[in-house]
Amino acid sequence: MNECKAIWRSILSQLEVMISTISFDLWFKDLVPYTIENDVLILVAPLNSFKKVPVQYADQIEAAIKASGSKVSGIEIITENEKDSFAPTETVEDKPVQDEESVNVFNPDYTFDSFVVGDNNALAVAAAKSVAEQPGKNHNPLFIYGGVGLGKTHIMHAIANYILEHDKNAHILYVTSEQFVNDYIDSLKNSDLTLKFRMKYRGVDVLMMDDVQFLSGKTGSQESLFHTFNDLYQFRKQIILTSDRHPRELASLEERLKSRFQSGLTIDVTKPNIETRIAILQKKAYMKKYDVSQKAVFFIAENITSNIRELEGALNKVVYFCSLSGRSTDDLDAVKEALKDDIDISTHVLSMDSITDAVCAYYGVKKADIVGKRKNKLISNARQMAIYLINDMIGVPLLTIGQFFGGRDHTTIMYARDKITDASKTDNLIKAQINDIRSMLEKK
Repeated sequence: MNECKAIWRSILSQLEVMISTISFDLWFKDLVPYTIENDVLILVAPLNSFKKVPVQYADQIEAAIKASGSKVSGIEIITENEKDSFAPTETVEDKPVQDEESVNVFNPDYTFDSFVVGDNNALAVAAAKSVAEQPGKNHNPLFIYGGVGLGKTHIMHAIANYILEHDKNAHILYVTSEQFVNDYIDSLKNSDLTLKFRMKYRGVDVLMMDDVQFLSGKTGSQESLFHTFNDLYQFRKQIILTSDRHPRELASLEERLKSRFQSGLTIDVTKPNIETRIAILQKKAYMKKYDVSQKAVFFIAENITSNIRELEGALNKVVYFCSLSGRSTDDLDAVKEALKDDIDISTHVLSMDSITDAVCAYYGVKKADIVGKRKNKLISNARQMAIYLINDMIGVPLLTIGQFFGGRDHTTIMYARDKITDASKTDNLIKAQINDIRSMLEKK
């Protein structure tokens, strides 16, 4: 059936430019491909009057079949009550045209449930869920752009896994732009490969293409993608594309392709903030059943800021190193040693740990006490100062600070921050303490 659909789409794309729009809409748009019998494509029509179409438009149909490169010799139109006489049989050729690279390519771990949503990607995830629920109807095409390792591929796999969970027969093709280019080049060798190429890319329900920025400068591939895009879009098949930049910034890409890419929803994913990075690490640790301390998680999140892949790599390295060396992930020196090739420890970076260490040194208290449950006046004052400086100097959200300080409620953290903020306006001693600790941190 999928082969029939793909052949009919190819023929229709040729017919559309050969006859008037009115004639096309009236006689051809409602024909549904059913099967192939003796090299004749059987189409089902809503009314008996459609049977005159093959005679009335014989020349155009013959030219369209030839131009499309289809293997059929002609078409025949039947009605619903005649379908039993043309019962399609399942053959190898009738099955969805999928090459080995396109089968089972979707990582089952890449789902919407396993994706950590933050301010940097919330809109992209919402759009992706909408597309997954109604492919071809919402946001078509969906164009997601952003830097390397920010979750674009995870989102694409999540869409595919969701669709396949609800429709096992959905034909989804996921390729990189490089694979598309290679397939296009191969298709130029002979007519059989040309037809195979068309069937592969136009006989799908969902086309996903990663890293379309690599199409820049490849004019033949762009031409082919343009027609593939139009064909899929016309039949309301979902198109999902990713790139490292906005379509308008893609150099050497034809304007008509840029226009197509931007005709649906174009949305970006950016670098995760520290709160999202912590959540990502906690989720990765939970999924992999890692026993990793909050201290290690906070340190990694504060020092690895580029992308999700590097965050996960750092987490794996810390757990592996501590396991081999017999040291605890609660040992910050062990964590630093594990990541010595990934971060420059000699370069001082403000973090929750470094600010808390400076506050402890200034007040002469232990770090275990300040992040723990002890409540004597000196420790409480030091804790409130550390909370204020962390929020003020590096903008860490209150919920994250609460986690760092022994899982305290964000209202407690808010109280501590506001208390120091208010005191700094009238109390010269508090004002001096803030300046002293800031100076200590700036000199490091």
